[in-house]
Amino acid sequence: MNYKKVFFLPLACITIFSSSCSNKKESNETTNQLNSGAVVIDIEKALKEGTSQYLSQFSSEIEYVRLETADEGFVATAYPRAYVLEDYIYTVAFRQILQFDRKTGKFIKELSHYGYDPEAYQYTLPSMHPTTSNEIYVRTGNRIKTLNSNGEIKTIASAPSEVENAFEVEDGYFAGYIKNMSCTVTELIVIFNKKGDVIKSFPNHQQCEPNRTNSFSLRLSEGLFFTSKNDVFFKEAFNDTVFQVTKNKLLPAVIFNMGEHSPPYEKKEIMEDDDYFNMYSLNSIDLNDNYVFFSLNYQGKTYSAYHDIKENKTHLAYERYAQTSSFQDDLNGFIPFSPQYINDQNELVSHVAAEVLYNCFKDNPDKIESLPKSLQKLKDIDREDNPVVMIVKLK
Repeated sequence: MNYKKVFFLPLACITIFSSSCSNKKESNETTNQLNSGAVVIDIEKALKEGTSQYLSQFSSEIEYVRLETADEGFVATAYPRAYVLEDYIYTVAFRQILQFDRKTGKFIKELSHYGYDPEAYQYTLPSMHPTTSNEIYVRTGNRIKTLNSNGEIKTIASAPSEVENAFEVEDGYFAGYIKNMSCTVTELIVIFNKKGDVIKSFPNHQQCEPNRTNSFSLRLSEGLFFTSKNDVFFKEAFNDTVFQVTKNKLLPAVIFNMGEHSPPYEKKEIMEDDDYFNMYSLNSIDLNDNYVFFSLNYQGKTYSAYHDIKENKTHLAYERYAQTSSFQDDLNGFIPFSPQYINDQNELVSHVAAEVLYNCFKDNPDKIESLPKSLQKLKDIDREDNPVVMIVKLK
């Protein structure tokens, strides 16, 4: 498997109905705020010190929103991503964007459609956060489009042809990532206007060895943008730094210290599948003023983790025999939680496939009565229903 961004990770039901556990926080005299310099996260140390981690460490409440299963609103299974906004929940998958009510999960409508007519898009962007005005990004060729809550689509910019991903960083100005597959690209990010005119560029200081074979790579994007409130951030796969992107600057925000397990940029085009087994792969990275959440893939296993900025300490979930180590739910004694992103309402969002819940209830019928009433309502879920969105309220 090549270096890939994981959009959805199935949640294991190994520790369903776990007992609650108190968490004692270690004090640390170092306070490292995002706005006062880059946060440094030692991945090797976090993995060595990994142990069971619990939702109560950073939350006091988790909400489950069951998305209505409707004929016109069946969520595609091709790596869907759920985005929770103030009034709506959107699921973005391959060639599909669905809108649901934020409170009830009732299906409302599909936004736009795949095609070549003026009201259509050619590419959905599941990993791309909504715009700062809560619209959904789509693409048609080099045209960057957005969809609003009414389903209206509009072209907001034309990207330079070499730009793979782009995000609006200031009204009318966009940051675009240029993928370096040829190992000859000298620019990392360009700033361009609505017409696609480049007004500034940030250089790519790294070099790599080109692939001189006839092999073809199916790697997903190596560079992705995400937001925290009105700030835009960028992370490249073969780079240890998360940058805050403005119209004029790239500012280091988070640095991941991965030591000898950092995927080498210089070999990114010639590495074989087996080479990635002993390399750290970071996914689902997101942050706010208090936390940096991420997942670590290493040697065939996935670990959920977060860094407490004020405490300056990284907490990595480690379950010895689990393929996926997630945060244990000691609030309700329910299924583990693997974060996907943080929204502007200070909520940590993920979702779980209906089949996982179906199997959990089926295998633990004697535990259902001990669950909160809101969770007992999920016991009639069918394995082919739409997913359930999980929303954690952050402290």
